[in-house]
Amino acid sequence: MSPLLLASAAAFAQEPAKTAQEPPVTSAPADTVHPEDQPQTALPRETAIENPLGRTSGISGNAFGGYGELTFNAPANGPSVVDMRRFVLFFGHDFTEKLRFYSEVELEHAISSATDQGEVEVEQAYLDGLLSKKLNLRGGLILMPVGIVNVYHEPPSFNGVDRPDLDQFVIPSTWREAGVGIFGELAEGLRYQLYGVTGFNANRFSAESALREGHQEAQLAYGGDFGGVARLDYEPLLGTVFGFSAYAAMSGNTLRSTVGRVPVTLFEADARTRRGGFTARAQAAVLFIGEAAALDRAFETGTEEQKAALPVSSQARGAYLEVAYDLLRLLAPRESQSLTAFVRGEYVDTQADVPAGFDAKLEFRRYSAVAGVVYRPIPQIALKADYRRREFGAGPGFNEIATAITWLF
Repeated sequence: MSPLLLASAAAFAQEPAKTAQEPPVTSAPADTVHPEDQPQTALPRETAIENPLGRTSGISGNAFGGYGELTFNAPANGPSVVDMRRFVLFFGHDFTEKLRFYSEVELEHAISSATDQGEVEVEQAYLDGLLSKKLNLRGGLILMPVGIVNVYHEPPSFNGVDRPDLDQFVIPSTWREAGVGIFGELAEGLRYQLYGVTGFNANRFSAESALREGHQEAQLAYGGDFGGVARLDYEPLLGTVFGFSAYAAMSGNTLRSTVGRVPVTLFEADARTRRGGFTARAQAAVLFIGEAAALDRAFETGTEEQKAALPVSSQARGAYLEVAYDLLRLLAPRESQSLTAFVRGEYVDTQADVPAGFDAKLEFRRYSAVAGVVYRPIPQIALKADYRRREFGAGPGFNEIATAITWLF
């Protein structure tokens, strides 16, 4: 499951299998419980699924779980919407102590049919070969290890009803591609991932969301263009993690006679920390799209959809900073429930470097300020409410109120 859970995966490779009758070991996520000794960095999915898979025998090493969210969004400039945004089921199996399988199947917007807006999709499906602490294998449909939310995207694991704009318009979460690669822990607190993966389809790039609509997700993906993604995580202190990701690939398209192959590179850095009731996250990313000028000229004479997508920028970038505190720490320090108040500032610009001859659409330069609370009666359930103020490089801003019921099991 979580590609960032390298230490746990490596530990499974070192640990003897236990009996099938022994119950799985679980622990609560760091962002939602109050450890009395020292900070933790585990997140819900890491214990809910990975631990059961790592602590049962290969004969009956099965795991099942899921997550979901019911959201309410009320923007001042549009209608209020109630949405069963996601309903996801996990399935996993240990074949042996060294070989395991993990998958996620997701239903979006409650109903999927030819006349509805919902989708059914395989979000992850891969095999792991656990060889040693320093070297393990993974192959299949893999979450790209870029940023925090793209991997840890279960709703109870992050604050706020909506994911940060950075993780929607620059990092196209939930971003997954077919690939193979390696992961492991090189030294205490230093973990890595390295995968060869399929690229994007440049025909679907746009001014509004950069490359988001171009990810192929193993759906008859073009096999002639490939790339790579790499990540390093460094945990100098328990509870504080710094991460760096890099991605580079060629993007296939049907415009090669005039555009050629479109190179894409993305660099991202993030940090998260927890000290007592205080938590914080920060993340920044910059995306480069090569041959954007040629791509835009081709779009000018392309389909109506491509004309509407103009202009694709050579660069998109963004960042956010979030700080939070568990208010129940002040009233009941040993209470397992939490009431987290948070604030987050965001900036995203998908029109940061528009090619000469095209006018940037400044309405896609986004600024947001978010404040809210998250109540967790138990770590796996989060009830959220927040307020967001949106501003743009051009055009009026607006306010939005949102709430959500979220769960993970």
